[in-house]
Amino acid sequence: MKANRSLPVLLILVVAVAGIAVLVMPERETVQEQEQRRLRFHEAASQAEPLVRAISAYTTEAGHPPAALAELVPQYLETLPATGLQECDRFEYRSLLHKQGSIVWYDLGSRQGEPWSGQSRFEEGDPDHAMLVLVLDARGRITSALVDRIPKGREAEDFAPERWKAGGDRIGMALALPDTYRLQGMPREVFERLLGPPDGSRIVQAAPWELRINCPTGLLNHDAFIYWPTGEYPRYLYGGVTEPVGEWVYVHSE
Repeated sequence: MKANRSLPVLLILVVAVAGIAVLVMPERETVQEQEQRRLRFHEAASQAEPLVRAISAYTTEAGHPPAALAELVPQYLETLPATGLQECDRFEYRSLLHKQGSIVWYDLGSRQGEPWSGQSRFEEGDPDHAMLVLVLDARGRITSALVDRIPKGREAEDFAPERWKAGGDRIGMALALPDTYRLQGMPREVFERLLGPPDGSRIVQAAPWELRINCPTGLLNHDAFIYWPTGEYPRYLYGGVTEPVGEWVYVHSE
């Protein structure tokens, strides 16, 4: 009898879990649906053209981007346009002057054919090598430190500045860095004294402002449609892969 009573409870739990999965997981689109979705976002980009021109005009006259879209009305626009998308009908905006920054990276040495966990977030450097990536703000201070393409099973080793600067296998020392030094907020001149000149760098976000449409397709899906006036977008942005759509990019969250 006890086993029979527990069966309905089990069935309820299975149904509940299945319902949550439906809400969380985005529906798999057909090729035709993907094309239709892409066309809708092309049309949304056209809807945004007066808004883009107004923000650009404000920025030229004021010498800086507006703090909010409301500052454009009524001098630059009579009203703020809608996106034309029923499921996400509002343009969102933010100034990026305080967000502008770059990344620098250090080669950590060959993985010697060892696989790594997860997906690499960066294309820089030798794809057969691990790397340390430091994300810098506009002032050149570290906002985050990431190790990429690290082989499975490697453990942290004591950080030795001279051995680091000699090059070679730095993987274990890179894993120990966050516990050895306070990297958050460290200025560029300080970490370069410690680690030496980086092996490469690139601008991450040079755009002064951003226009976007948030368009999730599931509870945990955070796809977005984004415009930067520079037109220069990285392959990975906000944790997703970018797909060019005219002068905008569609960010597929992962």
